[in-house]
Amino acid sequence: MNTGRLETLCNSFGVSSAEHLVAGMLRKSYEPLCDEIKCDRLGSLFAIKRSKNPDAATFMIASPLDEVGMMISEVKKEGTLSFIPLEHLACSSLLHQRVRILTRKNTCMEGVIGMDKKMLEDSCEVKNAEDLFITCGLPYEELKELVHPGDLAGYDSGFREQDGILMSKALFPRVFNEVTLELLERVKDTEFDFHLAVGCIAQSVIGFRGTKTATYVIRPDAAIALTAFDTAKRKIQTGDGVILGYYDRQMLPSQVLLHDFSEKVTAKAYFGATGNDGSFIHKTLKGTPAVSVGIAVDNMGSANEICRTGDVDSLVDSLTAYLGAIDSEKIAAFGLGDVL
Repeated sequence: MNTGRLETLCNSFGVSSAEHLVAGMLRKSYEPLCDEIKCDRLGSLFAIKRSKNPDAATFMIASPLDEVGMMISEVKKEGTLSFIPLEHLACSSLLHQRVRILTRKNTCMEGVIGMDKKMLEDSCEVKNAEDLFITCGLPYEELKELVHPGDLAGYDSGFREQDGILMSKALFPRVFNEVTLELLERVKDTEFDFHLAVGCIAQSVIGFRGTKTATYVIRPDAAIALTAFDTAKRKIQTGDGVILGYYDRQMLPSQVLLHDFSEKVTAKAYFGATGNDGSFIHKTLKGTPAVSVGIAVDNMGSANEICRTGDVDSLVDSLTAYLGAIDSEKIAAFGLGDVL
């Protein structure tokens, strides 16, 4: 895998609704690898490889584009910034983390998350974001000119790679953005019997807002949603290779597609509660047969997520092999509507 490119992606700012910096990087890399770029109005971005088959089906492989973050809610006279988390961030993991704030001038300011001194002295537990604030080391009069309510903030932790272990903020979704690039590089000169759409969905980790809009633009006949599987409950661990979602509370995957993928790819089964893009892709349009596929990630949603390069390489290998084992007829058969 291209760890240098992944580091650049991870270090970029890409909090939900402000993914344009990452999208611009991906678009530049996608363009020489595909026939067309398609976008929705939220910022989702897909590389399209067209088939010469006049009756070609469309197969979509999608990863999230946005990363978890925060929104500034108030500039306080004490020279601090109140904020709200945009997704399920553990408040106890936010304290003392460095952050970057994207200002309305499209520049980034650095800050640190702090807590009231008395609460620290009393060793009070951080229960919600109201116990925390961001400080940038500036007085109120200067701060209020630079930062405004509604500005977005994200983690500012660095990328590390050692002995096949990756550690960074935003590994989910950036490692899957890298997977889309490597996959397109692998199949650049391959002629498929079907149209292939590979790309990233904006505003995904925040309530899957872009998942439906992207699916409407691509209009796939079947899809694979790339996702991270959380190791928190220790059902899985980094080093498990490719992981295939068999169930979550928001999706029962297409059984035909699930069985076909599991027969052709070595993958560990995962049964969990948390949804992903596949949970919404599969119930969009007339219904889009979908499965969720990915790798295990430690410390999900934190400033220091962890995964293994070997798992990433296995995922790219498996997706490449699977694309070579399907065709338009098989993709059409993943949907049951025409055969019942």
